[in-house]
Amino acid sequence: MNRRRKNRGLRSLIMLATVLSAIGLGVVLSWMGTDYALHATSDQAFCGSCHSMKPMQASFLEDIHGGRSTKGVQALCTDCHLPQDNYVNYLYMKAKNGAWDVWKEYVLGAEDVDWIAKLEHANRYVYDSGCLKCHNNLQTGSELNNKQFVAHKPYFQGTTEKSCVDCHQVGHHDMKRHLAMAREKNSQ
Repeated sequence: MNRRRKNRGLRSLIMLATVLSAIGLGVVLSWMGTDYALHATSDQAFCGSCHSMKPMQASFLEDIHGGRSTKGVQALCTDCHLPQDNYVNYLYMKAKNGAWDVWKEYVLGAEDVDWIAKLEHANRYVYDSGCLKCHNNLQTGSELNNKQFVAHKPYFQGTTEKSCVDCHQVGHHDMKRHLAMAREKNSQ
């Protein structure tokens, strides 16, 4: 009888260890799959695979943050176009925007989007948290450079409504030209 209890206890312990190991393995594999999927759907090659994004991809590759970087650093589309303030918000906006973009591109059609008008409101589509993720020493660096300090002081004090892209035209070089070329090509 004592032996049965020991065997039952040992079996229970082995079963518990097996279940916990399976759960741990599942968590690790899920994390790895999610990480892979997030990275695979974040760059200009993926985003530019949609027909309506070709002009944005071309202009991005001509910009210092894209293909023209002399520093060996290239931003991902999601670095600028998704919030970088916290992971939950990032994942939520990635899912929301991704679902809408696919729906718009493949179901509703993106031909009616006025991309040039959207350029006038670029600050709605670019997150300052993305800029500050890379330019993470901007406030301290600005304090060491008087011209830069004067320009950024209202931003860091919170006394301006302006965002980074309201002052800095970055991310896409000569976007209007690329959009016009795409519009002309599509009308032929």
